Amino acid sequence: MLRNDARTCPTDGSDAEDVEKLPKDTRLGNYKIERMLGEGGMGFVYEATHEVLNRRTAIKLLRPELATHEQVVTRFLNEAKAVNLIDHQNIINVYDYGDGADGSVYFVMEYLEGETLDDLMRKRKPMALSLLLHTFSQIAKALAAAHAKQIVHRDLKPANVYVIAREDNPYFIKLLDFGIAQLRGEGAVQGLTQAGSIMGTPQYMSPEQISGGAVDHRTDVWAMGVMMYRAATGHAPFKGEGFGELAGKILQESPKSSRELVSTIPVELDKLIKSCLERNLSDRCQSIAELIEGLERVKVATKLDDAAILAAVWEDAGAGAEDAPETIAERTRKSMAGSMPQYQGVDQKVIDQARAGKLPVRAKTPLPFAEPKSKTGLFVVAGLAVVGLGVGAYFAFGRGGSPAKTEAPPIAAKSEEQPKPDLKPAAKLTPIQAAETAIKEAIASGNLQQQGQAVDALALVRHINTAPHLYTALKGSPEIRVKAARALGDLELPDAAPKIRAALAESGDKVKVELAAVLVKLGDKDALAILKRAVSDPGMKLAAAIALAESGDDKTAKPVLAELFESTPAGREQWRRSAYGLTKLGDAKAKAALEGELAQPDAARAVAAAELLALTGDAKAKDYLKRVGVDPDFARRAEATIALARMGSSDTATWLDNGFKSADAEERKLAIAISALIKDITRDGELAKLAADDPDRSVRLTAAAALIARGN
Repeated sequence: MLRNDARTCPTDGSDAEDVEKLPKDTRLGNYKIERMLGEGGMGFVYEATHEVLNRRTAIKLLRPELATHEQVVTRFLNEAKAVNLIDHQNIINVYDYGDGADGSVYFVMEYLEGETLDDLMRKRKPMALSLLLHTFSQIAKALAAAHAKQIVHRDLKPANVYVIAREDNPYFIKLLDFGIAQLRGEGAVQGLTQAGSIMGTPQYMSPEQISGGAVDHRTDVWAMGVMMYRAATGHAPFKGEGFGELAGKILQESPKSSRELVSTIPVELDKLIKSCLERNLSDRCQSIAELIEGLERVKVATKLDDAAILAAVWEDAGAGAEDAPETIAERTRKSMAGSMPQYQGVDQKVIDQARAGKLPVRAKTPLPFAEPKSKTGLFVVAGLAVVGLGVGAYFAFGRGGSPAKTEAPPIAAKSEEQPKPDLKPAAKLTPIQAAETAIKEAIASGNLQQQGQAVDALALVRHINTAPHLYTALKGSPEIRVKAARALGDLELPDAAPKIRAALAESGDKVKVELAAVLVKLGDKDALAILKRAVSDPGMKLAAAIALAESGDDKTAKPVLAELFESTPAGREQWRRSAYGLTKLGDAKAKAALEGELAQPDAARAVAAAELLALTGDAKAKDYLKRVGVDPDFARRAEATIALARMGSSDTATWLDNGFKSADAEERKLAIAISALIKDITRDGELAKLAADDPDRSVRLTAAAALIARGN
């Protein structure tokens, strides 16, 4: 159903089709639509190609009912203005934008392939000092350029920082989403960012933002402090069960010293983070320039010059090669899932007022469009940076769920007789039926964001009931295919092998390695040849060697794993996975190294090692997971609990109450998955409510997958 007055194509006035999805090859000016990448409360995002320059870009479609309101459009165009005013290499590029008199709005930004800083932080817990200094120095320089133009970002967070690989820099930073930036000194813009308007993302909001007060550049300094704290320790400085509790902690409490959590953090870095997180503005680090000076002091204190840092960063990038079979594009897509902001872009009150018709409507006059291949939805065009195969959550689209529906105005009757509507009420779906429908629709949507979230949900709950949906997903794009195959491998379903073999035949080399690893796990010896060839490829050898080790191929796997284990710094993911593979082959040294990780003060490292050891049958590791899973003060309690649940243990299910109530979407998803994995837990009512009402679509889909798994 079309929304509000968006019933006709602006090209010729004829009836338009649904704007939910523009078909491939639709023309928007000089741009050709390639595919839909994501959506949110404010609009839709597509990959597009400039037809003359053959440049890959992005197109964002703003919902028509919002684009008719001056205040919303002004906010929307502020991003393009802000980015162009700054003009810095570490800030996303804007190529083009326009504001038509008929209400049509667009701007186009560069297409990035990589991952968000949020993704990187999840993989590097805590982040190595060299990598932290390298990334945050770049972010700080971008902010310094913005502040020099009197622009305050106001929604700085890891999901709005993008990390891409360049020939001279494997972790090159691009700062995104100036959608709620404050352009100081411009009256029209100042009116949209006045005191009393709470805008931003709660976990990274400064006290003055939380309280609705006036903000300045020190708000961005605070957000930098929150991000550095999380990068250095692996933990957020402030946590709460909901916005109220989180806000209270930000306004009233001071976080633990970063060195209390990770004793190896340099004193100078601990001081810098603390100064950024001072609630009193006059006590806080006073500028980004001062913050940059603080980072330089950390370098001096730790005897790290730029050359040493860059060398360490290149080493880190090489140590991350285990991610290579999971393509950059796949990592990008995953970054979309959990980071749709709750408060971003246009103030939610403004959106609500626009939908309710309480804002002034902009005057409309015709604006010519290029003749489209299809007349579908050529109404309001806008572009934002698109990241890899996915749309980053920074798109200023509001929540990640389906858009709120609005009443469409009456349409003049056509000359031909219209069919009479069926007045019989539709039968109400049971929770299971609704769950099946939600998963099916997401996989069939053609939207990579929704497809990825659905397959992630099915993989998380690990149940045979999800197999039919995973078989369907095997027919999808390469990154979706890999995820579905891995999930089927975890289910150990021999019947899945023929379907995975069919998918393998249509895949490229890296995807073939992933699928071959699953086939070997399912007993397909023919796939061993693919893995044996892959161990000579730097980007694929870890995944191939581990799969070979799990199959018992000592001769091929052991030399590869031993080389990776010895050459990778302890605690890194590649080191840990190499040690796991060697342990599977009976290597006592590797097993002892993993056992030593259980004594690590870094909870993330300890739990990750314990889970891998437990998979090899190590009783001590399983006991460790049980012990920390019931410890309310243990930082990675949720991960320990789900690791046990995957092994069939319900010993730590007491964490579920906290998990279901958590303000963190990732923790809610873990709690949902545990309830699906442990048979004697009955949370079906809560699952049905989350599947229907949770504000995060990835949580809704995980709850739907859990209902399917439980089968009632």
